[in-house]
Amino acid sequence: MNKLGGYITKLMTTVLDSEQEQFVKELALSELTRLNVDVNDFIRKNTKDDFDKAKQTEKKLLQEDKKNVKNK
Repeated sequence: MNKLGGYITKLMTTVLDSEQEQFVKELALSELTRLNVDVNDFIRKNTKDDFDKAKQTEKKLLQEDKKNVKNK
């Protein structure tokens, strides 16, 4: 079901495992860093899209209000 969550958990476990070789730990940490960037980009993009949509809706409502005031 939640494949990404399991993958991230395994990477974190690898980083914390004292019996793992340093090289393997660094690879896992590198992958976690890459995933972090990808997730942050996703959040930023979708937050911006939501903000832009809200602004457009606000503009439309203000324009409708102006039209309604003129028509009265």
